[in-house]
Amino acid sequence: MDMLPAISSAMLVVTHGCNLECRYCFVRQGAERMAPETAWEAVEFLSRNAGREGTVPSINFFGGEPLLMWDELIEPLVRRVRAGGRPFRFSVTTNGTLLTDERLDFMRRENFGLLLSMDGDRAVQDANRPFHGGRGSFDVLEPIVPKVLSRWPGVTLRMTAAPASCAGLFESIRWAEAMGFRSFFVMPNVFESWAPDAWAALERAVMDYAGLYAARRRRGGECIRFSALERMLGDLSPGGEERAASRRRAENKCGLGAGRFASIAPDGGIYACQELCSNEGSASPFYIGNLSGGVDDARRRALMELYSRERARSERGCGRCGCAKICDGGCAANNYLATGRLNRLPEVYCRWMRLLLRAAERVRRDMHE
Repeated sequence: MDMLPAISSAMLVVTHGCNLECRYCFVRQGAERMAPETAWEAVEFLSRNAGREGTVPSINFFGGEPLLMWDELIEPLVRRVRAGGRPFRFSVTTNGTLLTDERLDFMRRENFGLLLSMDGDRAVQDANRPFHGGRGSFDVLEPIVPKVLSRWPGVTLRMTAAPASCAGLFESIRWAEAMGFRSFFVMPNVFESWAPDAWAALERAVMDYAGLYAARRRRGGECIRFSALERMLGDLSPGGEERAASRRRAENKCGLGAGRFASIAPDGGIYACQELCSNEGSASPFYIGNLSGGVDDARRRALMELYSRERARSERGCGRCGCAKICDGGCAANNYLATGRLNRLPEVYCRWMRLLLRAAERVRRDMHE
């Protein structure tokens, strides 16, 4: 890769604060908030780069919980951008608890994209994602979810499976489908130890979903879609090994600063991945510059080279893992935070990939019986 593309799209981390205390959050919550002036610097920075690249710049408002900064930063910034006629795309990643009719209508008018982080039905949501102080968040979200779905019918539900509550994962998937969600994404918490009984419960939930998915599709019906399982099904089809190999390459991997996407911290620091914005500061290998001084392409290349130095593999070794040929190398940021190395996958992730492989094999078998 001779020339690295200019950064023209960013996760704008407007705060490290949050009104929830999720059991697995990677953010080191704190009082840091982005000043409106810093946010406007980010707009100017992204606009300049997009102009050079001939692309449309974009911002995803991120946190912590970004809607804590709605009145102070998000709405005024969007209005200012639109008033200037700038061709910007906006989106937000939110826990949903601070959504109101007015905010939803504003985002819909401005063509926002939306990703909802919620873990499912009452039992799972309240166990995983309580407010500070321990009060559950499901009752707040229950009336909000239909309003979200009426405006964004295709919104993806972003879920995390935790050992203490994963026995309810399948019921949460069914709840999501009954509410009207068409797709979900779930990952196990890779930063937590999984006891055998918890992992067995997770396996049952995934295999139950695989059975439901196959039965529905065999009859020509639809089922709420799980993108990771469908990608695994694709990897098992002809060309899957080549596609996985392509995803492993540093220049194609998110979070390494190789593309036009990056993350901007509240203080204006620029990071290759949003997961590192609240962790190590400028000492992080994921730190690639700042708004005042610009992006350091040498740091971007160094991060890519650090990942590419050797093939990504499990922290316990790959052995005869059935996923070895189609493994995508995992999330470089999660690898780093969990194992200290960009190309060492935490064992929980490897177990998860093997579980998805089994689920995909069941789907293929059941659909052709």
